[in-house]
Amino acid sequence: MFDYIPGWLYLLTAIIIILILFTFRKKKRYDIRKITIKDIDQMTGHEFEYYLFVLLTALGFEETYLTKKSRDFGADLIFVDNDHRKFVVQAKRLTEKMGLVAVQEVYAAKAYYDADEAIIITSTEQVSEPCRKLACATNVKIVKRQELMQLIKALKQNDGEEAQFIISNSNEEISYTSTDSIEDLDQRRGMIQAGDYFIKL
Repeated sequence: MFDYIPGWLYLLTAIIIILILFTFRKKKRYDIRKITIKDIDQMTGHEFEYYLFVLLTALGFEETYLTKKSRDFGADLIFVDNDHRKFVVQAKRLTEKMGLVAVQEVYAAKAYYDADEAIIITSTEQVSEPCRKLACATNVKIVKRQELMQLIKALKQNDGEEAQFIISNSNEEISYTSTDSIEDLDQRRGMIQAGDYFIKL
């Protein structure tokens, strides 16, 4: 009875299966309530920016804006919180350690956009020591992987107040002194020297 199954039936079945899988993937990918941190790990940088735009807006930050992709001056998003403070956000979808440049860029963006606060939202938990020191010195907030997961949870629980708390309290205090970054050159009497360069006085 089932000795002969036409080729078109195989093809039709394959098309239906592909359509079902594509529809399921599309819903999981675009409905942010279904997105997990593992999905974020698969995003591109631009996808992460779009995701954060929807996430922040859904969490109650109604004045949320994406910046242009070119000449963003270090900010990917801008939002205003319930206390009317303007934030510039740099989105860093990373799997490796975040470095110093992220803080430098978003700090410059804070001045450019005349913002009250600068924040980095990243998918990594690893932040370099120089990055953490500069963030502390410049009061740049860093929302790392664990805090991002808490924001995702706050969205699923419809808890905008928790989201506001996470973003407002993402400062990390670290002990530093700026003199640690100054090179102490051995100055000889009658000569100034740095590296291979010198002048005799």
